[in-house]
Amino acid sequence: MITTMSDPVPTDPVPIPEPIPHPQPIPEPTPDPGPIMAAPPQR
Repeated sequence: MITTMSDPVPTDPVPIPEPIPHPQPIPEPTPDPGPIMAAPPQR
């Protein structure tokens, strides 16, 4: 099918869907152990 320049076929512009950002897993807040008074025993 030949489309003439004088009568172009109106093509509906397809809206580009915005990429949905993948929800990152929320890291569980690590409970602060508080001030470590003594160093952990190294074995």
